[in-house]
Amino acid sequence: MTPFARATNTAKIAAQIDSFNAVNNRIATALNVSYLDVTTESRKAAADPGLIAMDGLHFSGKEYGIWARMMQPWLLTALAQR
Repeated sequence: MTPFARATNTAKIAAQIDSFNAVNNRIATALNVSYLDVTTESRKAAADPGLIAMDGLHFSGKEYGIWARMMQPWLLTALAQR
């Protein structure tokens, strides 16, 4: 979704990322650990340049903030169980 990667085969990259995430999710489930897939959210960067850092390669603080909010319910639950 970044300008850096747009010159490549984005459909192929998207399929590879989806496959990678599926494997990660299966491993996390097998090990009984939490897994947060941020891919759907990060793909919104294609339509919102504010989600990409000025270097055109990394996500912006705005995007990382969204991911942090996505993690918040899990973190609160995990902390409450301690």
